[in-house]
This record gives sequence, C-alpha cells and structure tokens, in this order.
Amino acid sequence: MAERRSAGGENRARRGVVMTATARILLLGKRGSLVLWLENLHCACIRLGHATQVFAINGDSLGSRLRVKWQGRDSASADWMLARFEQILARFRPDLVLAAGVFGIPPAYYRILRALAYRPLIAGLVGDRFPEDSRERANGCDRLYFTDTRFFHDAEVAGFTTTGRYLPLAVDPELFVPGTAARRPELLFIASRTPFREAVVRGLDAPALVIGTDWSGLARDGIHQVQNRKIGRNPLIRLYQRHRAVLNIRNEANVEHGLNQRSFEPLACGALVLNDDLPDLPLCFEPGREILVYRDAHELNALVARLRRDPAFATGVAEAGRRRVLAEHTYGHRVRAILSDLNL
Repeated sequence: MAERRSAGGENRARRGVVMTATARILLLGKRGSLVLWLENLHCACIRLGHATQVFAINGDSLGSRLRVKWQGRDSASADWMLARFEQILARFRPDLVLAAGVFGIPPAYYRILRALAYRPLIAGLVGDRFPEDSRERANGCDRLYFTDTRFFHDAEVAGFTTTGRYLPLAVDPELFVPGTAARRPELLFIASRTPFREAVVRGLDAPALVIGTDWSGLARDGIHQVQNRKIGRNPLIRLYQRHRAVLNIRNEANVEHGLNQRSFEPLACGALVLNDDLPDLPLCFEPGREILVYRDAHELNALVARLRRDPAFATGVAEAGRRRVLAEHTYGHRVRAILSDLNL
C-alpha cells in the first residue's frame, strides 16, 4: 500500500545488499524522454560519486539504437535486448536499479531482476497516470516514488502492494543557470498543446510567446507570437534565461496534483514562474514568495499586469524561487533521498 509521505531516512536493512557510502546504481528506462529522466539521474549519480551504469530500453549504443529503430516498438522486450540487460546485470551487479518511468518498462525486465540470486533493490519513478496493466510492474519494485500525490489514491485503487513515497521532479543545476542578457517582459510558454492549455493561453490579455507542437489554431488567430515546433534543451535554456516570466500549465492528460518540469527549470535559470494552482505546489514552494500561482484567467492576467508594472517584484520572487530550487529541488537531492529511504 502506498504511503502519503516524502522519501526520507527509513532504516530498513535489506538482506543481500551491501550498505556502503558509494552505491552501484543501474539506471533503467528510455533515452530521450520528455523530462530526460535517465540523462538527469545519470549526471546526478556521477556527481555524487556513485558507480553508475545506464541501460536504455530504446537503445544505449549506436548499434542497438539502429536495431530498435528497425524493429519498432516490440524491440524493448525482444530476446536480444533482454539478453543485453542480463549481461549488464551480471557484469555490473548493482545495489540499486532505478527504473525511470516504471510503466514504460516491459514486465520482463522486472521478472529478470526478481529472479537474480543477489537481488538488487528496485526503485520505480512514476510521473504519469497508470495504464491498466500496471500492477505487475508496480509490485515488481521495492519502492515507488510518485511525482503526484494523487497517484497514492490511484495506486490503492489499482491494488499496488509496493509502498510509495512522494518525490517530485527536479532540475540539473549545472545546465539550467541564469544568463547575462537583459530579460524580455513578454510572457513565455513552451509546451505541447492540450485543450486545457489552449483555453488558458486564449484567456491571456497580453500577447505571449508560445512555442511547442500542435499550436497551429492559435497561430492563425494572430494574438500571440506562436512557433509551432519542437524545441531542444539548449534553446529552451536560452529562452528561460532571456525572459522575465514563464507560464506553466499542467497537462491534464498526465497529472492531477503534481508539478511538471516547468515548475523547476525556469526558476533555476532565474525566471519567475506563473503556475496554475495545484495541490502539490505548497509541498515544494511558498506560493506568492517563491512562485506565483493563479486559479483563473482573472488572477493570471492580474499577475501578468503586476509584473509589467513592477519588474523589481518579479526579480525578487524569481530569486527566492531559484534559491529554493538549488536548496531542495535538484536531481542530486532526489538521488540522495532515494538512497537514504532505502538505507543505501
């Protein structure tokens, strides 16, 4: 049964796992995910001094990536890919397997891990709503870490027996840093379109810069400056560095209460975040001092107008938010929280 509390120092020694200051961590998941979980966790583990290996189920070498592209979606559970996974396990012998995106990983991987004689601990990160066939993968983990507190209820309904903890998304503080250029007052929003997001953006009184996929309808209206395209991480960082304020709107298809990466990354770059009101926000930030929160179009437009009138207010909130991110919301903090929770 999941528990509604954050990852902390629960002291449960596990038989067969050597408790050392330096852990052997195997990162399992997909390369190139929306939040780049594998990549961010890998950098954090290396910086913390842990022996770290990555196994990407969509290919972690040129040869395997080409083979995955040729074989398609079933390649992740193909015999040759599972054999590669078993070889990595035999050679690396991890203390901990960190499954980034539990339900995107085929059940066969959990069966292989559970059958190992020395049995590393398995920590599963959950960032989206669960598919219907989620129980086997969830219960194949020793602990689940939810980015959204609503998932505790969903896990209970789904019949998960694995204990869960709240562990929000985070940021890489060495990539997301403030820039030196003057900041533009124009509101920035970078995300793919959803019906809810479009409704919020259409409620803005002042023009905004909107970048992402599927915004062609908004582009035709001519109110906002729209770039209907995907954007890479480096251009994304530069935009956060050059804008005073970044709009954040949840993806209603994926989350209920939780924060996405736009609650953390712009703040690390020194930009203020205007976030829609979510139950998990006070668990991560102090609303009104470190992040600004709106509940409807009227509140959002009032905040945008205040930022234009009072740039010093925007700067103060952005600076407080950045301090909080660096103090509590980096991927290094997340890795340390998991290791402490699992007594590694």
